[in-house]
Amino acid sequence: MKSWLNRDTVSTTVGVVEVMGVAAALDQEYEVVEVDRIRPHPENPRHGNLGAIRESIRANGFYGACLVQLSTGHILVGNHRYMAAVDSGLTDIPVMWVDKTDAEARRLLLVDNRTTDLAGYDTAALVAILNDQAEQDDLPGTGWDDAALAALLAAIEDEPPEDFPSFGEDIPVDLQCPKCGYEWS
Repeated sequence: MKSWLNRDTVSTTVGVVEVMGVAAALDQEYEVVEVDRIRPHPENPRHGNLGAIRESIRANGFYGACLVQLSTGHILVGNHRYMAAVDSGLTDIPVMWVDKTDAEARRLLLVDNRTTDLAGYDTAALVAILNDQAEQDDLPGTGWDDAALAALLAAIEDEPPEDFPSFGEDIPVDLQCPKCGYEWS
């Protein structure tokens, strides 16, 4: 167990924000709290896969901390990890408290969800690490199973090469019907 978990609260300066064009440190307080002291944000539009998160908690434990608005106890980041942890019987959760207005809190809630949407994979690296995990029979707790890995591999096989031209008017054609103008190669 980390030594800071034995204390009630740990204040630290972590991260950087820009205030009026100048980088400024963001104050955060860490604390392990009983689960009934915090609650999911009522405006969170994200629907998480609680089953996959519960499996991860069983396999890996609860890692990280929920980012929680100090004034309301609303979880801004980690809503579904919290729900899965409570479902799994955890009674205490690591929390990072932030003192934010409601508007700032909603912005953090939204950006956490949206940046996940905008993320992508290096498919080759993903396949390599998943294949390695599968060879070691160690997919449980990763969010992947044999069927999902097989589907990923099948989808990759169906994709055309990167240099393959996609359909569009700028693709050169060899032949054109003189009557209707249909073009083909």
